[in-house]
Amino acid sequence: MGDEIDDIEFARHMLRLKRDNKKVEEKNRGMKQVKNNQTCSNMSIFPESIVFQFLIRIPARYIYKNFMPVCKSWKEMFSQRSFAELNFAESKTEFLLIQAASSARHMKTKLLEIGKDLECESCDLGINRLGQVRSSCDGFLLINNPGDDKELQVINPTTKICITIPKCPSGCHHKDYGCSSAIGFDSRTKQFKVVHVVTDSYGFEIFNLNGANDESHWKRIPGPWADDVSERPFNPLNFRWKHPVSINGRILHWYVDSSEYIISMQVNETKFSRTYLPKELIQRGRYELVELGGFLSIVYYDSDTRMDVWNLEGECWFKKHSIMAKSINYISPKNVKSSSKDETSMPDIGRLVLVDGLCPKNVKSSSKYEISMPDFGKFVPVAGVRNGEMLILKHKNSNLYVYDMNTRVMKKVSINMKNIGNFIAYKDSLFTI
Repeated sequence: MGDEIDDIEFARHMLRLKRDNKKVEEKNRGMKQVKNNQTCSNMSIFPESIVFQFLIRIPARYIYKNFMPVCKSWKEMFSQRSFAELNFAESKTEFLLIQAASSARHMKTKLLEIGKDLECESCDLGINRLGQVRSSCDGFLLINNPGDDKELQVINPTTKICITIPKCPSGCHHKDYGCSSAIGFDSRTKQFKVVHVVTDSYGFEIFNLNGANDESHWKRIPGPWADDVSERPFNPLNFRWKHPVSINGRILHWYVDSSEYIISMQVNETKFSRTYLPKELIQRGRYELVELGGFLSIVYYDSDTRMDVWNLEGECWFKKHSIMAKSINYISPKNVKSSSKDETSMPDIGRLVLVDGLCPKNVKSSSKYEISMPDFGKFVPVAGVRNGEMLILKHKNSNLYVYDMNTRVMKKVSINMKNIGNFIAYKDSLFTI
């Protein structure tokens, strides 16, 4: 516990310095730069290496709001990509971005954090006008432009950086079912890319976000079955492309209505390949694709009372977990609403330190709140959180549930949102384009 107490005291000390500095600025704005420098010099009571190690552990949204204005030297440090990379790697806070299904251009959006004992806290994203979110990568979101359905936008909710992408050559309206798109990152060129498809017969479209913002930077590449469209596992008249499952924005995987394989793309190569499903499970029924802890996972419906979770590690599939209805310790939520957090306020650092804690295996809910678990056969896995330790499931009754694969505990998610239709795993960052 000693390290956790140090974290708390250090963060509180930095905030006190920031608040004191703000009061001085309000009293004498002419001395702003001088006082900022004094604030930074006050931090010299801590070894520089220790200060840096604490700073990279603070969530990006709080660094941007509370710490970047402290002094010029900190602002310069926080603006460096090397710091953003370390901060992103150290971040243990992973959100589930949830959007209400709606035909309106502006969609109600919430961030949900799954904490200790499966407790959920919701907060606002900090953006009022947000279109449909399609994908996330390194803190950036790919969304529909709320002002023009024919355009896509890339936005970092933390830094408020927003780039509007030119209309794609295919002329897609990006609102009809069947359009698939995602944002990815090319680790070789250090560039973000947008991948889009409306029909594979036309081909896939790729936009390089680090190039000049004009239509000439859309690149069209042949689809996965360009050589022989008869090999498609689906009827193109009925098939609708879904958004791919993104593995850290580096690999994209598409469901193509096949019982044998899915289509994959390495973002840095922009070439398609077939990823074959586990041989043990081919032709055995329906499945869903999700990302769990940086791995592609397939959740197979073995029966109405069992799901099997398989991870793709390298080129091999490994069975990770079996979710069996009879083994689940179901805990109904207490009659309290999810708490909300002010995005500009500093979080409880002690809580963040403990965010990786898991429920004890012998957790039992009070009989006062015990209710029967919903029909297991109607659960649909939609996302993974907490480094793949927890699976988010949506029931046919439209409610959300979180399942801990270590403790086999399941709990209903209490959130004040109706008609939930979109789920994206999200981590905030200080990255820029």
